[in-house]
Amino acid sequence: MFTPLQKIISGAAARLGIKREIEAALICEKYRKLAPRLVHANALQHTFPKFYRNKTLTVGVENSAWAHQVAINKKTILQAMNESLGKTAVNAIKTVVVESI
Repeated sequence: MFTPLQKIISGAAARLGIKREIEAALICEKYRKLAPRLVHANALQHTFPKFYRNKTLTVGVENSAWAHQVAINKKTILQAMNESLGKTAVNAIKTVVVESI
C-alpha cells in the first residue's frame, strides 16, 4: 500500500516537535506558487509571505497599492490555498508594508 510522502513528513515533524514550522513553510510556499496567478503576474517582485501564525498568513508588501491588490484578491487566494492543501489551513490574510522586498 502506498503512503503519501506528505503524511510521512507530517508524522515525522510531529514526533520531532516541528510540525508548526513545517506547516508555516508549506503555507508560505503555497502563496509563492499562487500569487503570480491570483494577485498579479509580478506579485512576487512586490509581495512575499512574511509568516504564518494562528491560521493567518501575513504578507509583506512594497506599498499600499500592493496591499490593495492582495486585499481585493483575498477571498480567491484563501479558497485556492485551502483547496490545494485539502483543508482549511488559512482563515485570514493580513498585509504589512515593509521597507524593502
